[in-house]
Amino acid sequence: MPYVTKLAVYCLIILSLINLSAYAKDLLVVTEEWKPYNFTNDEGEVVGRATKKVREVLVKAEIDYEIKVYPWVRAMKIAKERPNTMIYSIYRTAEREADYEWACPLIRPVGVYFFKLKTRKDIKIASLEDAKQYTSAVVKGNIYYDFLIQHGFSQGEHLVVAADSKSFYKLFFKGRIDLVMSTEYIMSEELKAAGLNYDEVVPLIEVTKATQQRGCMAFSKETNPVLIDRVRRALAKHNQEFVGP
Repeated sequence: MPYVTKLAVYCLIILSLINLSAYAKDLLVVTEEWKPYNFTNDEGEVVGRATKKVREVLVKAEIDYEIKVYPWVRAMKIAKERPNTMIYSIYRTAEREADYEWACPLIRPVGVYFFKLKTRKDIKIASLEDAKQYTSAVVKGNIYYDFLIQHGFSQGEHLVVAADSKSFYKLFFKGRIDLVMSTEYIMSEELKAAGLNYDEVVPLIEVTKATQQRGCMAFSKETNPVLIDRVRRALAKHNQEFVGP
C-alpha cells in the first residue's frame, strides 16, 4: 500500500475515534439549579428529587447519559438545538409544545405563591391583578416568568428578571424588590443558601393556574426517536411502580 494511502487510512481511523469519543454518551441531559428537584451538591454531583427519578428512568431505559447544569435559558436553547439532548424539569406549555418531544409527567404540580417580607405591611394582594402594583422577581424563561408575561406583566415595569434566583434574594430583603414568586420549599432552601431567614417572609396568594402544569422531560426535535421511545416507556413504567417526586 502506498505511503500516502496508508496515511489517509490512518487519518480516517483517528477521525473516527475522535468522533466516537465526542459522542460517547447516548444522550446529553441538561437542567438548571432548582432545589429540591435538580441542583448541584457540595461534591459537584447533580442531585435532587427530579434528578433521582431521571437517573432511575435512564438506567431502566438502558441509556448512557451525561447531566450538565446551565442557566435555564441556555439549557432550553441547547435542548432545542442540539441533537440527542434532553432537558428537565420543564413544564409543558402551549408555547413550548412545538419546540420539543415530550415525556411526562416527571414531577407533580407544586403550589406556587407570591411572597413578601413580613415587614412590608404596605403590600396587600387579593388577586393576580393586584400584584401588578408591585415589582416581582423571576428567572427569565422559567414557568413563573412565562405565566406572568401571559397575564400582562411586563419586564421593566412589573418584573425584575434575572438569569438565576440567587441574584435577587438580597435585593428582595433590602426592599428593592417587592415580591418573589416561588414554592414554599424552594423559597426556604434558597433563602437558607443565601444566609437569609425564611421566618422573615410570608406567602400571599397561591397562583393556582401556574400549578396545574406538571414538570416533564423534553427532547430536541433531532433526538433519535428510538431513545425517546425508550425513555417514554421507562418513565411510564416508573410512574406505575412508584409515587413520583
